Amino acid sequence: MQLTLNIIEHELRPFGRVVRTCQENPAFSDFRLYIENAPLAGPDVLYLCGTRADVGKAVGQGRSAVYVSATDSAPDERAVLSVLHDESILVVFNALLDVAYRFGDWERAMDAVRVEGGGLQELMDVSTPFLRNNVVIVDPALKLLAYTKDVPCDDPITVELITHGYHTEENIAKFKLHKRFKPWAEESGFIINESHEICKYVTVVWSFKTKSSFSMIVIMMCNVAEPDDYLLDVYNMFVERVEFYALRDYPDDKPSGNAVDTFLKDLFLNKAGDEQAIRERGKIAGIPFDARFCLFYIREPEGAVPKPRLLSDVSRLVAPAKTALVDDAVVVLCFNCHSDRCALHCAANSCPLGHTSLSARLDEMMGRYDLICGRSSKFTKLSVAPMAFRQATVACRAGWRRLLKKEGLSIQHNWTRIVSFDSCIVDYMVEATEHEGIELVGWTYAGYVLDSIKRQDEAAKTDNYTFLYEYLMCERRALIVAERLHMHRNNVKYRIDKIEDQYGIDTSDPALRFDFLLAYRIREAAIVQSA
Repeated sequence: MQLTLNIIEHELRPFGRVVRTCQENPAFSDFRLYIENAPLAGPDVLYLCGTRADVGKAVGQGRSAVYVSATDSAPDERAVLSVLHDESILVVFNALLDVAYRFGDWERAMDAVRVEGGGLQELMDVSTPFLRNNVVIVDPALKLLAYTKDVPCDDPITVELITHGYHTEENIAKFKLHKRFKPWAEESGFIINESHEICKYVTVVWSFKTKSSFSMIVIMMCNVAEPDDYLLDVYNMFVERVEFYALRDYPDDKPSGNAVDTFLKDLFLNKAGDEQAIRERGKIAGIPFDARFCLFYIREPEGAVPKPRLLSDVSRLVAPAKTALVDDAVVVLCFNCHSDRCALHCAANSCPLGHTSLSARLDEMMGRYDLICGRSSKFTKLSVAPMAFRQATVACRAGWRRLLKKEGLSIQHNWTRIVSFDSCIVDYMVEATEHEGIELVGWTYAGYVLDSIKRQDEAAKTDNYTFLYEYLMCERRALIVAERLHMHRNNVKYRIDKIEDQYGIDTSDPALRFDFLLAYRIREAAIVQSA
């Protein structure tokens, strides 16, 4: 803990007339009474001297001194401060010890929040008594991250920010009009604005920078105390702790841009607010509310590809789609489709505009990196993104399991490395169902027949189980089945007739065909689940 001379001077003013002779602002870690011939501590210790002779001796030995006198009306020019009052030096010394304890206790409380995994609001809560004024912290999308709850503020801009949880589009227009974004992104240190153009109070801003713009912004409205040197030093002690969160949450290697990144994180994790908030923040991030959306989720095995490299490569590949790193996974929000004729999940060569689809590009990259990408169902409103994020997560997980479990039937997908949630719904149902439930849903009539066919295959070395699956998946079209299984089309009719005869089934019954395909999928999902 170190206290600046600005803070010490301010804290000693209640104890008499304080005269400052040091123009610099050194910081001190401790306070001592000067005792002649006693060993001196380090140069960052401030000594209290009751006589001018003691001041001279302390300064002569390279130490800083405070001259305290109850009888002298003239300051000592050699001392950094002179406190001229009617109290003894012990009263001043006790006051300084109290200051050191209070500020030290505050610093320990702030550091404890960080070490114990607390958030910015907890950091703000333990700091409110020292900050005095109303302070807010916002992210690059101008969403509210923390604010001083116990310091009321009647500034309309601040009131709206706290009410909505983010700056409205109208307020952002005001910031643009008065060119506030440029200094936030470029200037270093405190940015003090006394124009009252937007806020009715003087504001003090500290902006954390990245390579491309600003990340978090800490804004103090001086509605209680003026931004004098003392308050700015206290404010700086707080900002030094906020920096930990800025560096952790907004590193420089985010190609998608911090404003987009923070919004997408909130959106996917269902923390972006109501529909109106999503509309407002999406507009700031350049993402429409109504579009043809798909969400992709890529989570690689630990150490497979460096995450910054993967994020960078994916971001360049899918532009203008948006990317973000969410819980160590690269997530892509695509809204590139502009035609009502776009096929479900970008089937190969399906783009009506003749473009190479994002799915095609991602599928090729996933093959090079030996990764799996999960994909959500299509959706048309941005507010559905949290559900789509969960779908894509499930699809990615199912894809990895299928990749690890080599045996079994081939579940057909449009792409080799992109697994759609629509194609693995049964996998999720099996994953989410208890063992007893799997037995119940698997033991249908169709399931009973499939188990019989499989046992007979094992005994007779036949492949009727696989044949029936392909026949049903190809919608009973003999020519396609023959091509897939490399057999004559006449043999297809012969074999299906024989299977139907042997097991007493009729594949012309659409309800029975559905039951069979569902039974197949449940069994394959159960096998994959055990991987």
